[in-house]
Amino acid sequence: MKRFITLFVLIILVAETFGQVRPARRREVQRFLESTTYVVQDRDPFSRFNEYLQNAMEKHWHITPVKFISFVEFERMRTNENVSFMIFADIKQNNLSEVYEFVNFVMGDKKRDFESMPDLGSVPIAYLDADQELYYYKMGAFVKFMQTYTLEQSNTPRLRLSRFFNVTDEKLKKMELWLLEEELSPQINSVEKIRRYYPYKVRIASREEIAEAIAQDREDVAFLHKIGPEDTMPHPGRKCWKFIIAAKDGRVLYATSHEIDRVNPDALLASDLAKMSE
Repeated sequence: MKRFITLFVLIILVAETFGQVRPARRREVQRFLESTTYVVQDRDPFSRFNEYLQNAMEKHWHITPVKFISFVEFERMRTNENVSFMIFADIKQNNLSEVYEFVNFVMGDKKRDFESMPDLGSVPIAYLDADQELYYYKMGAFVKFMQTYTLEQSNTPRLRLSRFFNVTDEKLKKMELWLLEEELSPQINSVEKIRRYYPYKVRIASREEIAEAIAQDREDVAFLHKIGPEDTMPHPGRKCWKFIIAAKDGRVLYATSHEIDRVNPDALLASDLAKMSE
């Protein structure tokens, strides 16, 4: 089973308050750029996480040497401040009741606790126990995000984490937005309905097509990364997180969330499209 981590800080992309985040400082990012990145193999024998992440790292990761290690090796190495780690983790945040699955991307730290490990750009991928097929096909984009984010952070004296919440990037309007029909609310579940709220290029795509766009580094494609409860728990009162991500470099072009209720389902909403088109 995966390591269960309770964090008493908030993690990038899924935080409503930003003051408690412990992002890597500039000197820690510099150490990262000189480090080897160790990808920790998931201990679940039935998980395909290892296969997908390894393939994505081999294809898209270009900024540090990479090695793949076991969780036992991670436990031995985690206090080394001069190495970086990616580890599949279940994370409970102190302002949210749910547990989320993350690719936790951190530097080592002498204190031997996850709270103190400098965060380089961890990626939330799903609610705990959500069907893994909901996110495996996007693994290449998650790797690209971590790489892009960390490189930009290395050139930024003080990172404003709020840039990844309530984001709307004008670049999106010049790209084609690819959406899965199953992740759209009934109000916008066809191209014809979408055009009432979003006049720019849009396509109802498949997971395979989105995975191919990511693999090809398509500059003209962006896609939805939705994190919702799916069938893991009752929906009302839960959060649905929505991120539009560039296929080429993993850049976040739109980011927001809503509380699920009868009017606002676990899906992209018409109001999201309206915000994107403003």
